[in-house]
Amino acid sequence: MDDRDGGDDSREGRQRAKADFRFDDARLCFAFAGTLADRGTDEPFERLARPEDLGRWAVESDCTTAPPPCTEADLDRARQLREAIQRTGRALADAAPPSFEDIVLVNLVAAEPPSTPELTPDAATVRWRGDAVAAVLSMVARDLIALCASEHRTRVRICGNPDCGVPFVDTSRAGARRWCSMKTCGALAKKRAYRARLQTSADDTR
Repeated sequence: MDDRDGGDDSREGRQRAKADFRFDDARLCFAFAGTLADRGTDEPFERLARPEDLGRWAVESDCTTAPPPCTEADLDRARQLREAIQRTGRALADAAPPSFEDIVLVNLVAAEPPSTPELTPDAATVRWRGDAVAAVLSMVARDLIALCASEHRTRVRICGNPDCGVPFVDTSRAGARRWCSMKTCGALAKKRAYRARLQTSADDTR
């Protein structure tokens, strides 16, 4: 797989790299599931490769304003939670019962006190209290729980890009959304379809 996905990162004015985190059109819990890319391939791409990556995700997801200290044990715990979320998302998409073990893990992580927002005196900036990595993971786990308790649980889908496989919530009116994000997998699908049409046209002219 190419290390570029074709999406544009407007914050940095550059094409996004494979290691960049994805938050477009995603709930917090499923954005976290997306930290393992290319799930449908023989070589999934690990975006949480180091403890520092977990700290960076915590900031870029707006769960905290400063990277929390992260250890290898924290990283391992985060990956376990991520895969429990992935499997639970797939179960919701299939209208099937999730794994008991996965729900136990999600509940344990959610039981930790989450980060709480605090406005600055001018109400222009939000700071976070309780920004340890356990608090950030608690926010992720609680987001999945909130999803499961909402009407949107029946709108969970798996991305139609076979290389992706990340869950998403289809909030479209028709309920016919196919991609986790039109900026990434949707754009890639359009490019592939366009190239296929070009190839077909070229073959027809031979």
